Amino acid sequence: MTTTYIPRLDFDPFSVETISAGPTAFDEMREIAPIVWLNKYEVYATCRHELAQKVLRDWKTFTSTVKAFGEREHIPNILVQEDPPEHSAHRHPIMKFFTRVGLNSYKEFFETNADSLVDSLIGTIDVDGFEDVASAYILKVFPDILGMKEMDRGRLLMFGDLAFNSTMPANDLYKDCKAKSGDILEWFDRQCLREAVTSEGLAEEIYKLGDSGEVSLNSAQLLVRAIFSGGFDTTVLSITSALKLFAENPEQWDLVRTDPSLISNAFEEVLRLEPPSRFLGRGVNAHTELAGVSMQKGDKFATFLGGLGRDPRKWDNPNHFDVRREKVIAHMSFGHGMHSCLGQGLARIEFVSIFAALAKKVKRIEITGKYSRNINNQANGFNVLPIRLHMA
Repeated sequence: MTTTYIPRLDFDPFSVETISAGPTAFDEMREIAPIVWLNKYEVYATCRHELAQKVLRDWKTFTSTVKAFGEREHIPNILVQEDPPEHSAHRHPIMKFFTRVGLNSYKEFFETNADSLVDSLIGTIDVDGFEDVASAYILKVFPDILGMKEMDRGRLLMFGDLAFNSTMPANDLYKDCKAKSGDILEWFDRQCLREAVTSEGLAEEIYKLGDSGEVSLNSAQLLVRAIFSGGFDTTVLSITSALKLFAENPEQWDLVRTDPSLISNAFEEVLRLEPPSRFLGRGVNAHTELAGVSMQKGDKFATFLGGLGRDPRKWDNPNHFDVRREKVIAHMSFGHGMHSCLGQGLARIEFVSIFAALAKKVKRIEITGKYSRNINNQANGFNVLPIRLHMA
């Protein structure tokens, strides 16, 4: 029994219209009430920062073993759909690869590749921020550090589109994407096999955890697949979103050019405004009350990250892009609690490397044509961004 009135909304977070509108599509839903009920999906939802923080922190009550909108068909359940002790048994052995110390060994590699890419763009009048900057960079460095052998890296974006669409497996957007995908699932699985990776990369280090018994051999393969499948699309989209925000706010670009140490904070601000993942879902594991709403075991709950990042209860002037915003790292675009994104440190190094390289040689970023938002159930950002890089 609820003690607070819950608005029942026909609002569809997964319609093409809602996705096209971006994070501001959740403004009205956030202001209607702390918690709403989505009629179409029979799911409780919030777009308020404080409530989402409580939900994502409490894994015992709000379990990750149940997803709000259905099973993830093409993303392994390992890590993302586990709670302790299984989650701990899989996350702890690989955490050493994603600590600051573990990632520092790749820093020079990322910086060198970023400088080379920016150098290659000098003299090019117009480029696409998604294809020629973000994708060109991430699809080079990320598979390389994993140790993937020769492959058609462009196909990774097709796989990523399908994988993230599958977080809402019942809708037409996912079904249409799957119908067009051909053999992409089989192809991706082959890229993750041990014989398909080099002996020097991160994937082989994870496979060695299986050899040593720290995880099972099957778990090692699933971990490689999970890390690979979740490690490129979101970073590509974040870089593209940043290019757009800097183009629209040239005074902010001037700030990071003058003081490159601001680039790290700029990344967090980009994630707050344009989270690369649209939502996080949980299952209610025990009777509980949240914001006066009584929930029962078996209920489902969703938090929409675009709404959280612009919640005026948490952020002053929430729609303003400010690379000097204080405590912006409190955003939850990487999740929160024990299920926070494993690869967030890696994403930060990649982002800082490419924007540090751009800041050295690009005095202004200009949008030169029509841009478009990525239409995907989960992955948020822009997949067409025509820009001109005005070199210093």
